[in-house]
Amino acid sequence: MTLTTTSDELWAAVETFDAEAAEIAIARLLWDVPLSGAVTGVVLPFLQEVGDRWEEGTLSVAHEHFVSDMLRRKLTALAAVPPMPVLEDATAVAPVVLLACPPGERHDMVLLCVALMLRERGVRVRFLGADTPVPAILTAARGTGADAVVLAATRPTMFTSHASALRKLAADHPLYAAGRGADDQTVAEIGALTLPADPVRAVVALVGALAEIRGGW
Repeated sequence: MTLTTTSDELWAAVETFDAEAAEIAIARLLWDVPLSGAVTGVVLPFLQEVGDRWEEGTLSVAHEHFVSDMLRRKLTALAAVPPMPVLEDATAVAPVVLLACPPGERHDMVLLCVALMLRERGVRVRFLGADTPVPAILTAARGTGADAVVLAATRPTMFTSHASALRKLAADHPLYAAGRGADDQTVAEIGALTLPADPVRAVVALVGALAEIRGGW
């Protein structure tokens, strides 16, 4: 059975809300695939198609919720697998990265993929998810001693409406803004740094920055 055939079966199951068939199809797509391969080769392309179908008006709210719930359960299952240690120095402590979406932003699936890929690289991930109050982000950043904070949003206003608090956060922790809402003007206004739009490149850039901050780990 080809990848295309399985993908077609997945979408057929989604269109009819057939949870059992959808589970089987996604399991086939993820079968015997390492985490990074699952995220880059299956999950992210699928999320892109979800977005495209949403914009075209061929995916209803009900379908979008159905897909999101299914993917979240699969990604959570992937996250439950303990990461392999990748530290060269057994005495070193891996950096901590806090990831969240600001208030009003409910699309956190790509950010969850980034969290999983960071975790695979040995980073200690603290994922707060969607629609997180800014005071909670500030508290978590302090409480975890985060080496970096990554916030993702689809609209600039979700960052700029909290500009003062986010500038304060950026003064204490390296702050990275991601998603369609992180245009150059918005990033500058909140005192953040920009990550590449591509999630895989974003992970590579962030890991490189963390290595410089920590002098390697």
